[in-house]
Amino acid sequence: MAVAALTGVLFAPPASSRDGVPSLDVNRFHPAPGSARLLTVDLADVGRSKELVSQFVLHYADLPLAYTFGDRVTGKLVRDRVTADVSFAFSLLDRVQLSVAMPVTLHQAGDIVSYPDVVTREPRSLPGIASGGLEDLRLGLKGRFWSNERFGFGGVAEVVAPTGNAASYLGSSSVTGSAQLIGHARFERVTVALNLGWRMASEQRLLNIRAGHGLMYGAGVEVEVARPSNVPVFLLGEVYGLAAPRFGDTASSPAEAMLAAKARMRDWSFLLGAGAGLNAGYGEPRVRVMAGLSYSWEYRPPPPRAEAPAVVVPPPAITVAEQESRLRLWEPVYFAFNKDSIDPVSYPLLDQVARFIREHPELGPVRIDGHTDDVGNPQYNLELSQRRARAILEYLGTQGVPVERLSPVGYGKRCPLQENTTEEGRATNRRVDFILVERERRRPRPGECPEPPTTPPAPRAETKE
Repeated sequence: MAVAALTGVLFAPPASSRDGVPSLDVNRFHPAPGSARLLTVDLADVGRSKELVSQFVLHYADLPLAYTFGDRVTGKLVRDRVTADVSFAFSLLDRVQLSVAMPVTLHQAGDIVSYPDVVTREPRSLPGIASGGLEDLRLGLKGRFWSNERFGFGGVAEVVAPTGNAASYLGSSSVTGSAQLIGHARFERVTVALNLGWRMASEQRLLNIRAGHGLMYGAGVEVEVARPSNVPVFLLGEVYGLAAPRFGDTASSPAEAMLAAKARMRDWSFLLGAGAGLNAGYGEPRVRVMAGLSYSWEYRPPPPRAEAPAVVVPPPAITVAEQESRLRLWEPVYFAFNKDSIDPVSYPLLDQVARFIREHPELGPVRIDGHTDDVGNPQYNLELSQRRARAILEYLGTQGVPVERLSPVGYGKRCPLQENTTEEGRATNRRVDFILVERERRRPRPGECPEPPTTPPAPRAETKE
């Protein structure tokens, strides 16, 4: 059981904030804003460009601050606390994220604790605390320095304004700041992340606790464990804390561990978890439970209006010739630049693909082949094509196509239809093909390309990738 300990007070010098009023920010649980994060641990991504993510997390802490003598709790300064954390994060340029977070304590309760003065031995008391209120406003700036499909490196800086009631352990008494380096790695269904940085703050004192400068750290791992109905479900674990510069100062060096489950359904994410303090640091509860949800909204400009004469009637969006091994699409599937996010302009086309596959079960299984041009790292292009094929599968699944009929495969740049020497050729090579597996004359082995189409590729109205 981890309890924020005020041990040794009989032998420690008296310490409090200005005017003799104790001052301490007890809340050590701050969910990272935005979509590119585990729970409190950040990833070196910023989400989609022009993406706004709103997040609400409610958490309960049992005994985050106690007065102890030896191993015995003799006073509960903060017996329990319920806090709501509301944050907004905006990403732009695929590299920068701006965020604002405001924790609000909805309920807290504690005892009035008395202790003997270290010099006079006269009894002294810590004042009572407010039952709730605003905490400190947090402003953040995160940047992605470098990343590819597997690894990422970035940084995050935060400024915390003293908007809370420090005398009731709801905030700091002055402006604080922090800067951290972020690194992450992805391996199939596993993501690991490490945050390391420094907290800059004037010293706050409460009895033997001295909260100020310190080494911030956080490490976590996230594993995709299931995908029912194309809803990915993750389990994650984290350890995070603050190490005081004074060696052995456990009371001023809180550390906590959390386990959580996360599910993502389209633009919504849901969180449920629990954890506990790992030592006797301040703000570390015996038990913490939390639940949260977030919603991401991405600005997308309306698709350009076609300027073709109204009398021109295009051929059907989807056809399949006798014994042909692929669906013919009148136009390509578009994605956001360098991402696996499907451009909404392609939703009507994919809706027709889904309806066509549903209405023709006799066609059997369909393989979704993703291809890129030759610009960029070959391994990154291969993994990008795999992710895009997977994104198409997930979308078709939401439109009622049995996912057991679908299989995604990425080929990267290996299988061009035209030379990559012109923009038109590269645009043609960036494509998604829908292959009718039972009609293939030769199924490609690993490392081989599928058979090219027997008819010319569909015209490209414009390049959006």
